[in-house]
Amino acid sequence: MTRTLAFTFSLAPPQPGEEQDCWQQVIADHQASLNEARALRILRCPQGWTGSLDDLVQDGRATASCEDPFADSSTVGSTRERLICDAVIPRFDAAHLWLQVHLLDCGNGDPATDHPLRCQWLDAVPLQQLSNETCWFYPTEDGHYLASERSCSVRLGVGVLAEGLPISQTWSYDRGDLRLLWSLMADDEDLSCVGLTYQRRRIEFPRQAEIPAASATWSSFRVDCIADPSFQRLSTISTYS
Repeated sequence: MTRTLAFTFSLAPPQPGEEQDCWQQVIADHQASLNEARALRILRCPQGWTGSLDDLVQDGRATASCEDPFADSSTVGSTRERLICDAVIPRFDAAHLWLQVHLLDCGNGDPATDHPLRCQWLDAVPLQQLSNETCWFYPTEDGHYLASERSCSVRLGVGVLAEGLPISQTWSYDRGDLRLLWSLMADDEDLSCVGLTYQRRRIEFPRQAEIPAASATWSSFRVDCIADPSFQRLSTISTYS
């Protein structure tokens, strides 16, 4: 039988006696608490390209779909070669959300989607009480880049470890092994909460549904490590479908 940790969100801790609420209610609370995200794509511009973001928008190549504006060109390399980041980042409200931790007996099912055979509640903690770590989404290597960002409504499954614990490792849970990840996005002044880890393993919340907004924001920027600041935003344009 497969046993795994699962992570859900709520706007308040369970009251005494509610820790073992039915799993359907736990999922409903989780999906109501975490239902917005932003889709971020960052692409390296083709070597030698001298155009501008305005040109790409005017030509209908940088659109609200956030597809690679150079995908139709056979001379610039594949999108995969130039793709730096392609992520959907939930909007974690660290000031208000509670993280709940469960131990699931899943049989042969998928803990992210299937109803567990048994669920044991382990812990509830406000996100703002967790230890913090920093990470970096934007590139630090010198170059010219394009980024697109689009808001979306999402329905997320329960959180599971992207990398499972080794079979040889005895199961245990320790709140002190949880970390809240923060990143400085582009030239923002404040850090954004972008995820969580447990025992240095990323907690993944699989997307079950996604409805993108009708608009997207494109930006063109350079990274120059010897400049101050090293991040140089060249232009920003919003596009609409």
